Amino acid sequence: MKNNHKMNDKPLAQQEIIHVEQTIDGLEKKQIEYNDSLSLYKDFLETRYHQYSIRDVFDISYRWNPGQIGFLYLHTTGGVRTFYIKTDPSPFIQQFQQTDHI
Repeated sequence: MKNNHKMNDKPLAQQEIIHVEQTIDGLEKKQIEYNDSLSLYKDFLETRYHQYSIRDVFDISYRWNPGQIGFLYLHTTGGVRTFYIKTDPSPFIQQFQQTDHI
C-alpha cells in the first residue's frame, strides 16, 4: 500500500468498518470479524489494505439499521466496493461530500 500522507496528517473523518473472514474448522463454519477503519483525507480514502484517490470516488451510500451489520458502498471508477459497518456512517459521508471528489 502506498501512503500519500505524512505521519502527522490527521484524517478529516473516519468510519469503523469490519472485515469478515469465514473459516471451516472440522464440520463447523466460523466467522471471524476484524475491525478496521476507512479514513478520509483531503486527496484519498484509505483502509489498512487499500487506498482510493478522491478523484476516483463518485459517491458513498449505505444500508444500515442500529444493532445490525450494515453495508457502506464506495462508488468508484473501478466499480462498487462494499464494506461492513456497525455504526451510522452519516457524519463520514457528510464530510466526504465536502471534498473535491468527482
